[in-house]
Amino acid sequence: MHQEEKRLTSGGNFHLNKWFLDFTGENGEAMIFYAAKLTWHGLTTTYTSWLRYDSASGVRLKSRFRNVQFPEMRNNLISWSDSKFGLSGTWESVAKTIQTRLLDLEEGYLDWKCYQPASKVQLRINDRVLEGKGYAEQLILTVPPWKIPMDELRWGRFGSDGINLVWIELQEKEKLQWLWLNGEKIENCIIEDDHISIPEKDLVLKLDRGVVLESEKKIFSVVENLIRLIPGFNKIIPLSFLMADEIKWLSKGEFQAQGKTIAGGMAIHELVNFKASQP
Repeated sequence: MHQEEKRLTSGGNFHLNKWFLDFTGENGEAMIFYAAKLTWHGLTTTYTSWLRYDSASGVRLKSRFRNVQFPEMRNNLISWSDSKFGLSGTWESVAKTIQTRLLDLEEGYLDWKCYQPASKVQLRINDRVLEGKGYAEQLILTVPPWKIPMDELRWGRFGSDGINLVWIELQEKEKLQWLWLNGEKIENCIIEDDHISIPEKDLVLKLDRGVVLESEKKIFSVVENLIRLIPGFNKIIPLSFLMADEIKWLSKGEFQAQGKTIAGGMAIHELVNFKASQP
């Protein structure tokens, strides 16, 4: 029996399929969409959410666990609609797909598929049509996330005309880092909350963290609702993971080469601290 088959029979109790889509508009408006399906010990549940920000209304969030619609892909176009939310949208790719297996552990793996590091997006919300830039990725996780060796997680994406960056960092005793600049994987980089730098190329992305989109114990709030659908799920999760602090920002980004700004755009990025509950 192959290793992959063993995981499906013995370690296949956990399977998460999670989509993340986002949108940024010319007027500073931003949106994030999640659609996820979790299977654990034969029980299955789905989850979707819509986070919306504009300067007039601030941050608004809608979410639910039933009647979840998932994105559909056709060539370089991703379409997604949700009648309960009253919206539909299309993400048209303007950059090459990036995908990799971030982790391959004995208990399972984490596959990351960034179908659209940069997108041209059109959204229809009731009778209003919005156009802007976006991003689309899918995670397939077969190892319970609390068993991934990480104290902190950083993730983010930046898009402007002609330049896009995507970054991921898992930090425990050592750092695991991934960074792509216009689809090119960069080996040596520095990932911080307020800047991303590529010393060998003398490139820096400065992030102003101007808007806090989320600042809460999101895992706890989601699991709190999830246990009604999958009883006992919370009992196996370590407290440090359950009580993780998450902060997600909408930033104005300045991309600099040799100290000079050559591009500006918007970034959505986050920090998750899995040791927040420890003294």
